[in-house]
Amino acid sequence: LVTDAGMPGISDPGYELIKACIEANIEVVPIPGVTAVITALAVSGLPTERFCFEGFLPGKEKLRQERLEGLKTETRTMVFYEAPHKLIKTLEDLRETFVPTRKIVLGRELTKLYEEIWRGTIAEAINLYRENKTPKGEFTIVVMGKDKTDNIQLSEEELKRELKQIIERGVSRSQASRQLAQVTNLSRSRLYKLALEI
Repeated sequence: LVTDAGMPGISDPGYELIKACIEANIEVVPIPGVTAVITALAVSGLPTERFCFEGFLPGKEKLRQERLEGLKTETRTMVFYEAPHKLIKTLEDLRETFVPTRKIVLGRELTKLYEEIWRGTIAEAINLYRENKTPKGEFTIVVMGKDKTDNIQLSEEELKRELKQIIERGVSRSQASRQLAQVTNLSRSRLYKLALEI
């Protein structure tokens, strides 16, 4: 099994062929190759002693939210794969799940000619790629696990900006306040008062 797109069997249908070979008692010999998950993790600058690979998030909204909800308190560094046309949606979902100031690293077209590595926060990544309307190439997203810095207090202006972005997606002020309260550990009533000022 040979591929020009990463390590066979990692987040691709090669798993089915490998499984069939094992069931048929055909020996499978691994020859190490490039894999975006390890490449991105190694260069991320985020903790690497413990990590979890999440691959592609589910396409169906309910399953996607359930998966992200399960990662809300994950302390290990997390690695995701994403297609360019879904990048903004995934970044927005990550912002809603984790705090907007959570550190993140985006690797695009890793080990290829147009490789690009970007480091910042989830909120900064959203702003960057909203301006770049058509990001190209496959993305590997490395997200820092939960730690004590997640409880950093945002200014009122930053909180209003976050609330406004959530409301602009068609969410009510009440629901936006509830969502932001979950990731900032601030009271929903305080956030709702700020939402009323927008």
